[in-house]
Amino acid sequence: YKVGANMSKMGKSVVVVPSLMNEMDRTKLVNELYLVHCDIFDGVSKDDFANYVVYSKARQTRILIHKNDQGQSVGYCAIHFFEQELEGKASTVIRMEAGLMRAYRGKNRNAPFVCRQVMGYRLTHPGRNVYYLGALVHPSSYMLLDKYATKVWPSAEQSTELDYGGVIRQLTRLFGLKAVDPDRPGVVHVGWQTRDNERDRKQWQANPNHAAQFYIHRNPGYTQGHGLLTLVPVTIGCVAHATGRMLLNKLGNLFAPHPHGSRG
Repeated sequence: YKVGANMSKMGKSVVVVPSLMNEMDRTKLVNELYLVHCDIFDGVSKDDFANYVVYSKARQTRILIHKNDQGQSVGYCAIHFFEQELEGKASTVIRMEAGLMRAYRGKNRNAPFVCRQVMGYRLTHPGRNVYYLGALVHPSSYMLLDKYATKVWPSAEQSTELDYGGVIRQLTRLFGLKAVDPDRPGVVHVGWQTRDNERDRKQWQANPNHAAQFYIHRNPGYTQGHGLLTLVPVTIGCVAHATGRMLLNKLGNLFAPHPHGSRG
């Protein structure tokens, strides 16, 4: 279905656990979310999408589904917890896929869900090292991490490139990812391409945000489906910091003047 101007009002969001669904419901879920995905991204087949998002081999998977006021799915955020050994230690790698149709953008609707899931896992697995690993295919995703995380690798502020390179090479092998250029550690073939037009791309090139510019410099091929592997060590302090930033943003929005119209 195509979203029109009269359909851009958000409704409820729901959380589903694919492992608790029967096969018919999982197939229906794939069909429903792939329609949303194709409105936002290009370059990924339905089978690959299903394996990434719904049939993930992670120990735990939960999916937040955003609906409009007519009950149609317009966005999703899938979070996966992969338990494995990393650098000789019991570790968990968190991976995610997310997208929201253009008509419904303008607020960070996924962050509260992500913080709840990550904090819940962190508190119930105190002995494990936990990392978030993103293969980020757009500057906006990197900007969000830079805003909410206390430490992000790679970044202009972090000088521990050797640590990043070693861990990223191991994770690249573990998840079967393919490097774009061996001399540029962390840039991999993903295939997911955000449906930006030429105007969008020029606006990102001119964006003064330091995180956006760092991302574009590090991964200039993001428009071709290249992803920047981005690593965040997940500690209770990190989650508390992100939650605090969200609360401050909500307070700021409460007292800020509200312009007419919506941001696309």
